[in-house]
Amino acid sequence: MAAADAVVTKRDRAPVSPAGRRYALLVITLGLLHTLGTLTVDIYLPAFPLIGDEFDASQAVVQFTFTGAMVGMMFGQLTIGPWSDRVGRRLPLVLSSVAHVAASVLCATAPTIEILIAARFLQGAASAATVVVTIAIVRDLFIGTKMLRLLANLALIYGTAIVVGPFLGSQLLLVMDWRGVFFSLAGYAAVIGILAASTLAETLPASRRRQPGLAPILASYRAVALDRQFMGLSLVGGFAWGGMYAYLSSSSFLFQQTLGLSQWQYGLAFASHAVFMLAGSQLASLAITWWPARRLLAFATVSLLVAPVALLLLHGTGWGLWAVLPPLWLFTLALGIAKPCVQTLAMSRVTHHAGVASSLLGGLNTGVGALATPLVGLIGITSAVPVAAVMIGFELLAVLALVLVGRPATPPRHA
Repeated sequence: MAAADAVVTKRDRAPVSPAGRRYALLVITLGLLHTLGTLTVDIYLPAFPLIGDEFDASQAVVQFTFTGAMVGMMFGQLTIGPWSDRVGRRLPLVLSSVAHVAASVLCATAPTIEILIAARFLQGAASAATVVVTIAIVRDLFIGTKMLRLLANLALIYGTAIVVGPFLGSQLLLVMDWRGVFFSLAGYAAVIGILAASTLAETLPASRRRQPGLAPILASYRAVALDRQFMGLSLVGGFAWGGMYAYLSSSSFLFQQTLGLSQWQYGLAFASHAVFMLAGSQLASLAITWWPARRLLAFATVSLLVAPVALLLLHGTGWGLWAVLPPLWLFTLALGIAKPCVQTLAMSRVTHHAGVASSLLGGLNTGVGALATPLVGLIGITSAVPVAAVMIGFELLAVLALVLVGRPATPPRHA
């Protein structure tokens, strides 16, 4: 049977949840698709000082290349999600991959920092499909515990890209300049587009697609946004990742300029987080057998606040790198636990508007991330204190969102 037939066999037939080798193929394909979004965000981070030197730009201005991608990703998620509810999941994935190739080439050839920021916006918008549509596909096929376990399996792949991306970028910078990194990303986007076109089936049958027009889109957004728990859980995820993005955007300056690490050492230190994030996602997959997802999320959210507090308290101990890495390891471990729990609890509340729901969930993540990324640079990265302070602020908001908005355990409204 063809790969495309493994999930859905007729245009109007409900999708069939794959198993065995077909399930493994689905995990690999969706996981690799998701890595395009994560690598778009972080693979070029080691090049921040080089970009600043070439364009004679300050730390804060260079960080706006990161912010531009986040804003673009938010815009893309909020538009591509509803579009995928209208036309299906495959078409947005394939076309967005083509657009990503073009945007990456534009980044690589940007003559000014302003054009680079604009190109990063386009790159982020194009990468949004690989984030929002993969989550919608998961919701098309699974719900509850099975969905959480699939999301945890996906995290094995894209979670690695989040933290290994800067290490990969640092290795590429040994043999090419920062522009070559963006050309490499263009090639990867082309491969991902071919993979999506050749292996993914359509998971949204025609009978479940939204009617064309603006009114149905607004009605879908309204139906999802009125679910208080869904929005509360989305805010938890958004604020949690706000702390991560604040750290991501400042990590190159923190490790290389403040702590004195080389590009290679920075990439290696950053890659060490991979073990903890992956451990967190797999811990969530295993612990769901004994603990409900909501309790796991509460534990993870509190841990996300404890980690930057520890980072702040350890400042000034004279331990150097070892005052920074352990709190960040705790942070990435907790984030690995929190992400599949947020996605499962939020998406399980939605039945008919998975694309819109995934858009709101992802859009809040990237929207908060876009606000977080320039903050540390505007304060000034002279030590770990500004990084820890911004992270504490966002994680405190995540705790408050969980307690005040996302906590009540009422049945789904089937938006």
